[in-house]
Amino acid sequence: MTTDIQTASSLQRPDQGRSALPVSSDYIELKRIVKAAGMLAPQTRYYLLKAFSLAALYAGTVALVITVDQPAIIVLSAVLLGLMFTQVGFLGHDLAHRQITHNSRLVSWFGLVVGNLLIGVSYSWWTAKHNRHHATPNHLDDDPDLQFSVLAFDSASISSKPRMFYPIIAYQAVLYVFLGTLHAYLLKFRGFAQVATGQSPTRLAEGLAYVLHVALYILMLAQIGDWGLAIAFLVVQQATFGLYNTLVFAPNHKGMPLLDESSRMDYLREQVLTARNVMGHPVIDFLYGGLNYQIEHHLFPSMARNKLRTTQPIVAKFCAELGIDYTVVGPVEGIAAPLRHLHAASAPLR
Repeated sequence: MTTDIQTASSLQRPDQGRSALPVSSDYIELKRIVKAAGMLAPQTRYYLLKAFSLAALYAGTVALVITVDQPAIIVLSAVLLGLMFTQVGFLGHDLAHRQITHNSRLVSWFGLVVGNLLIGVSYSWWTAKHNRHHATPNHLDDDPDLQFSVLAFDSASISSKPRMFYPIIAYQAVLYVFLGTLHAYLLKFRGFAQVATGQSPTRLAEGLAYVLHVALYILMLAQIGDWGLAIAFLVVQQATFGLYNTLVFAPNHKGMPLLDESSRMDYLREQVLTARNVMGHPVIDFLYGGLNYQIEHHLFPSMARNKLRTTQPIVAKFCAELGIDYTVVGPVEGIAAPLRHLHAASAPLR
């Protein structure tokens, strides 16, 4: 099993897609500037503090669920645990990008804990999907983050969607938030399918972690006592997890230029032009897990989260000098822009 896990790790590096695009001298120069500024140095202490603080918050929220019998507090704890699932997911994201450690064995084992055990999402499935996204951002055919049966990101793709979903697609901008509350179930279903069908390179380890996650989650629900309240907790917690994920990830690329094979560019331009930053602020940085600096993250996937904000003005200045459009919006526009795009894309169905 250890050999399989180590092999899987070598295939699960989200920055490996870089080789699929030509690396220009412009990017090489930008990376030299960023590296000279110390932005690519390991941040072990930062991530140790982040991991311990998240573990304490996660455990504290679970303790609240199993020790308090007030319905209002139980529902509140469901919201808090949904938020914690997403924050833990951010840590798993950073782990996959080798921001925390370059040791493949540690990445694999910690990935099982963070993904399968703590939040019930297959780490191997998510990492493989994320690999493809980084390699082909906003590519209509190849970016898995655009492949949804109930969403159309451009009008031409509507004909490829099942006709039974046309009523949803027609009003997808209005329904987007509701669909976001269901996103956690999609994550779990796709991950479970990967493990159940044997597509996971670490099937046994992932399967055991999944079973333990489900068993512990059911045990937590059982401690609530009232099964009606327990079901309400489940629905609210998973809805919060799914919606939080949706609202954080939607601003990153949705509504930015879409690509096909005829419109692909060099690595620097493709990563910058297909991404959108959300204006930096300590609160925003925390809520987004640093992914509000989406441009910098795509250019330097292995850069630690706490260095993205300092790197942002360096990249913005470099792009301005080259005449490359660099998009930064506020948090409200970060949500509004994808919704406007979805509304326009579905216009033929209205």
